[in-house]
Amino acid sequence: MQAIDSLAQEAHNSAVLYNTNFDFLLNLFKSNYTYIEAAGGFIKNEFNEYLFIYRREKWDLPKGKLEKGETPEVAALREVAEETGLQNVIEKNYRCSTWHTYEMYGQKVLKQTYWFDMEAEKNQKSAPQTEEEITELQWLSEDKFPQVFANTFPSIITVINKE
Repeated sequence: MQAIDSLAQEAHNSAVLYNTNFDFLLNLFKSNYTYIEAAGGFIKNEFNEYLFIYRREKWDLPKGKLEKGETPEVAALREVAEETGLQNVIEKNYRCSTWHTYEMYGQKVLKQTYWFDMEAEKNQKSAPQTEEEITELQWLSEDKFPQVFANTFPSIITVINKE
């Protein structure tokens, strides 16, 4: 019975929408929210470690909102530099997009985040952007991902697991 209760609770945290006209459905859904675009990076170093940030008591990846007229690729590189202090980062390719909703200041927000694979050398200068409540930066190997999965957002797990 406990398993059924867990499934029922999980079902309330997600929804499946279907329509043969995806653009129509997406625009209808977006009309109920303030739509925000963001971009970020999944950054790998020469030791096959990935850079994670620790923000607001959760593991996360560097990302942020697109500025007016900015492409996702440019925004991702800018946000990585701002949030981590890394200046020598190379954007390799588009990885995936994630979508999530939240409420901020009484407004319902739908955020689409464009994610890019990136590379950076480990030994360059870095520093967490404390103004964004980032308290720690850590390069982690794949065997440490379970510690991230235990304390992160579902969308971050999606980015990490994307092949």
